[in-house]
Amino acid sequence: MAIRIPTNQVVNLQQIEAVVAGPDGANRLFAVTGQLDATINVFSSGSQTQTFTVLLGPVLTRQQFFRAICTASAAKTSFRVQTPPGEYSFGVSSSDADWDDESGQVELRIEAFVNLSGGANNFAAINGLAFQVTILAAVAA
Repeated sequence: MAIRIPTNQVVNLQQIEAVVAGPDGANRLFAVTGQLDATINVFSSGSQTQTFTVLLGPVLTRQQFFRAICTASAAKTSFRVQTPPGEYSFGVSSSDADWDDESGQVELRIEAFVNLSGGANNFAAINGLAFQVTILAAVAA
């Protein structure tokens, strides 16, 4: 099950709007960036995958929304080796941005993972995820 992050908890949330001449009447491009302070971690040995979601951007109707694209990356990480050997990996498995019919905003979904093997009492974590979402829309002038 995905963990929903409230929009007011996004760190350094920034949004810019540009007037564009897009396809089929699209005339606005919104760029939204920020960081989710979301934690996913593993102790000693194992693997964990978690999906985080957040609602972003302006409220749009289905007719106004054209498309959204996104990128995401691990922004804050930590690793501790108390008992060698210790190997770890972490990252973003997938990210997706699409219009949410209940809120009228774009829902960003980020799936991240942490893997840890070898040694006892070792620790690996992602503590933050950075993102950028770009939204193409048709908004009345």
